[in-house]
Amino acid sequence: MRIMISDQFQDFMKSLGIDLNDTLQRGGVNKVIWKENIELNDSEYWKLMNELDNELSDETIVNFSDIKKINSLMPSFFAALSARNGAEAIQRLADYKALVGPVKLNITKSQTTTSVQIVGNGIDFEVPRFTVMTEQLLLLSLLRVGTSEDVKPVQVASKYQYGKISNEFGIEPLMAKQNTIEFLNEDLQKNFISANNVMWEFIRPELDRRKLEIQSHKSLVENLQALLLKKIPSGEFGIDEIADSLNISRRTLQRSLKNLNTSFTEQVKIARQSLIEPFMKDASLDLVDVSYLLGYSDPESFSRAFKSWYEQSPSAYRKQLITK
Repeated sequence: MRIMISDQFQDFMKSLGIDLNDTLQRGGVNKVIWKENIELNDSEYWKLMNELDNELSDETIVNFSDIKKINSLMPSFFAALSARNGAEAIQRLADYKALVGPVKLNITKSQTTTSVQIVGNGIDFEVPRFTVMTEQLLLLSLLRVGTSEDVKPVQVASKYQYGKISNEFGIEPLMAKQNTIEFLNEDLQKNFISANNVMWEFIRPELDRRKLEIQSHKSLVENLQALLLKKIPSGEFGIDEIADSLNISRRTLQRSLKNLNTSFTEQVKIARQSLIEPFMKDASLDLVDVSYLLGYSDPESFSRAFKSWYEQSPSAYRKQLITK
């Protein structure tokens, strides 16, 4: 995925004590922000979220979640503030959430309330506390700024302790299995003083274009990743075999991946990294078994690749994983 990070947004983060390049490095993401673009796959995005979760205080999270400070820096939030009311604004955020990360807003409506669940798109682990807190606070900030009223949710819940952040909601958050925030429908129907249909019609084509670009990227890459995860342990994951399974030529696959600013080699690396943890957790597999299941011809090649990714040996990583 491609994340657009403007100079203004980087300056905003620095004002909160966050240097994104340093944070990426600490999170084990080997990427550097150059100008306004950064390419992160979903795994790298969640590593960044986990690192922000580790280093940011509750006060910083609250400041980070003030829509008045970031709406001009992120088009999807500006589009939401331009909506007629809260119901339309939340739907716009859900529609364009993919533009800022692999997070989904699942909206459930009843006769009197609307609940928004925050979930990770395509992950099998818990969404980090930082992501849950910021998404819930941003939704609340959106409604309060849009209506210029002290809107309160009827329920806020997650698996995390809220700490000082609980003061922001006006109600006591609950401990629960799902990450949700719920509002009265009558509050969501209140007119937004920030409504701006002219500006919405101006920015909508670009948002739709970027959304379509991401969906196109996801379609090929997700199919490719699904095949690689299945075929790497068997050793039959050469580019010709994979292209044949996708019913396209080798050249078409290479060209399509190049257009998406990635490559077959990069996608194999991502798939291997996705398989590492489940294989490492399997006590019946020794490191030689793991290396072969990841498609390496010998354990030494696996060890060299592993150290270049994680800056530690496979045995050290496994020991650390088991003691967590």
